[in-house]
Amino acid sequence: MSAWDDLEEPWREAFTLAWEAYGAGSIPVGAVVTRDGGIVVRGRNYMFEDEAPPGQLARSRVAHAELNVLAQLGLGERFDDAVLWTTLEPCAMCIGAAWLSTIGAVRYAGDDVYAGASRLIEAQLERSDRGRRFPLAVEGPLDGPFGIFGELLHIDRFVHSLPDRPITQAFRERRPDLVALAERLRLDEHAGAPLEEVLLRFFDAL
Repeated sequence: MSAWDDLEEPWREAFTLAWEAYGAGSIPVGAVVTRDGGIVVRGRNYMFEDEAPPGQLARSRVAHAELNVLAQLGLGERFDDAVLWTTLEPCAMCIGAAWLSTIGAVRYAGDDVYAGASRLIEAQLERSDRGRRFPLAVEGPLDGPFGIFGELLHIDRFVHSLPDRPITQAFRERRPDLVALAERLRLDEHAGAPLEEVLLRFFDAL
């Protein structure tokens, strides 16, 4: 699939992790950190799973992909030359964790109209934390179909598994087009299938 092959490697790895989380019944978000163009740590959401790899959290409301990837960075240096790539716009906790982890840039694929807090950096953190002497650049959403896919995965998880939650109602009100796409695609029936197979269904439905 040319669109997948053309995608930058950090995005491919993050989406692979997000699809793994989807198949495991957790929130489908994946994340990686790169330095000098190479991936140095990987993480995903383990919120609804009992175990996670060493250094990552599971079965917790804070077991987000971004937190799990950032928790693997050490204390011996700063990471202002590193980039956090995540398939979904970070929430307030995760954008704050990126700030505290000294990450230099965050790139996210899909918008999160319910809990996305990427603008918290300019709205609050840069004004309140005067100890940090370099900016945190935030870029997103990702242009093209993979930006849509990052958001769709998140919406799909709630539409099919948690249909009565307030967050699902918010998606129905604010993103009815993607809710309709999620209901049409039924990705939940293909959990565990190869990601490229799922992407072909997604591209066919666009």
